[in-house]
Amino acid sequence: MPFYPTACSANELDTKSSADCYPVKFAPICRERVWGGDRLKAWFSLQDSRPIGEYWLLSAHPSGVSVVDNGPFAGMTLNELVARFPDDYLGRSPQERFPLLVKLIEAADDLSVQIHPDDSYARTKEGDYGKTEAWYILEHEPDGEIIYGHRFTDADHYHRSIREKTVLDYLERRPIRKDELVYVPAGTLHAIRKGTILLEIQQTSDVTYRVYDWDRLDVNGRCRELHVEQAAAVMFRTQTSAQDACQTKQLRQTDAAVHEQLLSCPFFTIERVHMQAGGTFTMRLGRAGNPDILVALEGDGYVEYGQHKQRIAFTRGELLLIPASLHTYQIHADHPVRMIRSYY
Repeated sequence: MPFYPTACSANELDTKSSADCYPVKFAPICRERVWGGDRLKAWFSLQDSRPIGEYWLLSAHPSGVSVVDNGPFAGMTLNELVARFPDDYLGRSPQERFPLLVKLIEAADDLSVQIHPDDSYARTKEGDYGKTEAWYILEHEPDGEIIYGHRFTDADHYHRSIREKTVLDYLERRPIRKDELVYVPAGTLHAIRKGTILLEIQQTSDVTYRVYDWDRLDVNGRCRELHVEQAAAVMFRTQTSAQDACQTKQLRQTDAAVHEQLLSCPFFTIERVHMQAGGTFTMRLGRAGNPDILVALEGDGYVEYGQHKQRIAFTRGELLLIPASLHTYQIHADHPVRMIRSYY
């Protein structure tokens, strides 16, 4: 179990204001998955014999809520943090809770072929939000690929393929490459394939409909549940154009860093920052009034902020939530840094 430093008392927190808010880090939530692996455990010094498939770095979802792991707010959940300092750590959110869920995924085996509903369907049928997501590819097998899309002509064709066990014949395969961003709008049939490690940024939602699970058995020797009818209900709805949203463009370049936008969609924006060792790069909030999310994928350094130039160190695999009251902050790279920034 992770150790959480003692949190402030309620009375102490009541006296704090935006001036006391700082970049917070969270203890990762490690999730066992039948398709999980062992390679990312070293990132978190994790001693666990179970196959870990997901590391939730930031989550306000009831199925796993993040806990602050640094500074005076250590021990508070993300939901408590947002409730006490909504202007700093939530801002103008499309959900009543923190609207993005960020995770690292390690697929030692193929994930199920699945699909997620949009907000309209999920709010009506599931009492949750839809799930549009994006994947930043960190590692993959030689000739790596994902399942992305399908060739079913309509719902009848899809149901017939289920009965005849020919689903695989109608799945679209797409090659992937390291440092590529893949946009997966709600309603896209998809699967992460064996040997892939990626960062996922998604709407805060946990609604998944499985279509095919490679005839795999779980640890109890049973097939996992499929959601054939729910998938059919969302598979043929109008989809967002992934090509229009996912376009890399350079935002800024200095001697120390390159800052690029990788994706802009209705639910989040994703950017990448490459920095040289010893470099310093000043960032403005991605959207004024809303917090920034930083995820270090390579290297280490620190974020400097505030009038007194306070510092928060970061290393590979760590996420920092930058409060909206910090209009600017600096990233310092002790070693070459590759970092993803997201905001909504």
